[in-house]
Amino acid sequence: MRQIYLILKSLPTMSYPKIHLMTDFILVDFYYVNVLYKVMSKVNLYDALKSSYGDKKARQQLSNAGYKYDSMLSNRNQQVWYNPNEKKLLYNIAGTHNIKDWGTNTYLALGKLKDTNRYKEAKQTLENAKMKYGNDVTTNITGHSLGGAIAQYVGNKNDKVYTLDKGATIGQKTRSNETAFRTSGDIVSLASSGATRMTTLQNRNKATGFLPLDALKAHKAENIRKEGIQIS
Repeated sequence: MRQIYLILKSLPTMSYPKIHLMTDFILVDFYYVNVLYKVMSKVNLYDALKSSYGDKKARQQLSNAGYKYDSMLSNRNQQVWYNPNEKKLLYNIAGTHNIKDWGTNTYLALGKLKDTNRYKEAKQTLENAKMKYGNDVTTNITGHSLGGAIAQYVGNKNDKVYTLDKGATIGQKTRSNETAFRTSGDIVSLASSGATRMTTLQNRNKATGFLPLDALKAHKAENIRKEGIQIS
């Protein structure tokens, strides 16, 4: 943009005032386009989490933000998205969604999550993604429930991790690179409710008085749809 200004400034003096005005508009336009792009490229945590479960609207939102879905590295357990303009890697890990995952949940409760195939697969996929797109990319990792428990461990200290209602054992801490959320009334994440960097969000669901049903509602990713939590 500076080059455009200098070239136009070197033109005859008589035309300079009009050209100067035109370059002002060009500079202003570039500024607002840049601001608008940065706003549009922001990702809502809700969309990232919902996309991990195959939600089409959520996936469209990620595409609108400039992210491209990597079908070669993705499956139903975890998905890789890459924004070539921002050089950002978005890695979304789904929570429990099949019978095998209940076995993984058992290992999680016993403190042996890293021994499971689900965890090993997620970690290897992330490593493959970084090899493909470069270790210098900004990496954001998200996960809900079981996915949140996996997300906190698969990356390195430079990755940013965002979790919701992650499965936790008693006394489990949040990592220094993790931003954790849970919904009030969620039982799955109850053990980590007092952890550092854990934010408990208001449960907006109407209580039924039937604990299992209320706990199930409190655990849904839909609870943060209107929270406006963005991934940096």
